[in-house]
Amino acid sequence: MTAISLDNAPPLSAAEETEVTQLYEERAEHLGQSIIEGATTLTSDTEEWIGALTGGGSKLLVGPRGCGKTHLMRFAFLMCQNKKELPFAVYTNLNRYYRLEPMLRRRPDAMAMFYYWALSNIFIGISEAAKQFSVAANVHDTVIDNLLEFDGSAVSHIIATLEQGRPLSPEQDSVAARLSIDKLKAILVSLAEVLGRKRIVLFLDDAALTLTPEYLSHFFDIYRALKSTRIALKASVYPGTTEYGPSFHASHEAESIFVWKSVTDVNYLDFMLDIGNKRFSDLVLIPEETRVLLAYAAFGVPRAFMTLVRAYLKNVAKLATPQAAFNRTIEEFVNERRAEYLTLKDKIPQFSSIVEAGLRVFDRAADDISQANQALIDGSTRQLLLGIDPTSVVGQPYVERMLRLLEEVGLLYKLDRVSHGDREYLRYVVHLGALQFRRAFSRRGAFSPRFSMDMLQRPDEKHPVRRSVSTLLDANTVATLGLNLPNCRNCDAKRVEGAKYCFNCGEKLTEESTYDRMMLTLLIDVPGLTKWQKEKLGDWRSVPRTVGEFVALQDPGTTLRTIPHVGKIRARTIIDAVEAFLDEYLS
Repeated sequence: MTAISLDNAPPLSAAEETEVTQLYEERAEHLGQSIIEGATTLTSDTEEWIGALTGGGSKLLVGPRGCGKTHLMRFAFLMCQNKKELPFAVYTNLNRYYRLEPMLRRRPDAMAMFYYWALSNIFIGISEAAKQFSVAANVHDTVIDNLLEFDGSAVSHIIATLEQGRPLSPEQDSVAARLSIDKLKAILVSLAEVLGRKRIVLFLDDAALTLTPEYLSHFFDIYRALKSTRIALKASVYPGTTEYGPSFHASHEAESIFVWKSVTDVNYLDFMLDIGNKRFSDLVLIPEETRVLLAYAAFGVPRAFMTLVRAYLKNVAKLATPQAAFNRTIEEFVNERRAEYLTLKDKIPQFSSIVEAGLRVFDRAADDISQANQALIDGSTRQLLLGIDPTSVVGQPYVERMLRLLEEVGLLYKLDRVSHGDREYLRYVVHLGALQFRRAFSRRGAFSPRFSMDMLQRPDEKHPVRRSVSTLLDANTVATLGLNLPNCRNCDAKRVEGAKYCFNCGEKLTEESTYDRMMLTLLIDVPGLTKWQKEKLGDWRSVPRTVGEFVALQDPGTTLRTIPHVGKIRARTIIDAVEAFLDEYLS
């Protein structure tokens, strides 16, 4: 079968171009420098967050996916590059750590290989940053190369070899062994001196490593070891599944900076709408009240707001009325958020029952908050807050984890704990998209965007909707919350929580690889592919069926070009979609 050449393959249609482009431009790691600089909204909050990133002291940037952690880090990096009074900054993204996850089950030296991989990634970040900073400092490339000491391409090959699960060659092993923490610190200090910078900041993005708690513990050992009087580390983590390990105490080792914008802030709408105006020239085509409702439905997550705006513009073009377009947009969005939350069952299967219970808690809370707002329809306040009795949470590790997982994917926003009289409550804001889906801010049978907008902008009720976990979940579910551990692979005996060896046969207990499980995903189920691409991939026998088989191809582009009308451009978009799926799903 002959591959279709680029000359014979038609170009992407306008609709196809738009569809494949949208997959990438909502993620900050795919944005160009000019967009990062032009699309950053500087409010008192963001200026404080950026000040924490560029200032001294180690920080943990905490927030759910899509809230802007990567954007903030990349913007802070550019600020440091442009302002000589700021420190020498290095940006490194660690989101491909999951490619090393199978090593934990197959290689006794997995931790050493992770150590090599992490330091190699940091070195590549140092190398790239030094060459960018050297332009403004008028420092010649040969000076930078001499200070770096290691060849960048050789270090990049070490990263690629480890991510492919292959053993290092003797030459690679020799380079990796010399790339120590002390060596990196010395290189950083030497570069800062030459570049005329007094301090150094390391931005370690996507450092949560949630799928591999074994690696995560070692990562924070590296984090601690890299710190010095001149070197400050800034790492982005998640609120729910980041486990720091026994030797790293987050409250003592670093200051946590929560970077998720609360919908209860007085400048929330200004913040979100400013982002929208900078990213969408056609945002003004959407009626004001609909813009405001979409901004509230985004629940403080800029990426979600962009998704909502694009979806509304797409739906309004094909549905009969703006109301139908809005309803469809909110319904699709809420279903996507629920589906994203449920992916935690695949990512951390030991928490499957906790994840399922969390969704029931969320639905019950959203129903209760919606009913409370219906009672306020003719009043002058709104109700966004859920107050949970802390005695039903504190000291209950599975309940605490359940609520933190809901925070991690952005379904619940935790506010400061307060007391009302003799009662104290854990306060949460329930996702406003889910409340709008339930018509919490509309009169029954008479949806009015203007009325919903006005109600959402009312002051808050004095007291939250008060609940305990036992009223949000049935008593039996609360009593039986626990981990879902796989049976012993040798004798199929039920696993005892905390055990490292089977009590029945004595065999060492191992976990199933999340990465291996995700490699079984059908290629046609990759969400970033267009409808046309999925049809072609499903019909053509020369193309692998699963993501794992596709990733294993030595030259996937050539294989894809055996499909009629697939040239280099379409092949590249398919490859990018698969890689983005893995990076997004497993990050």
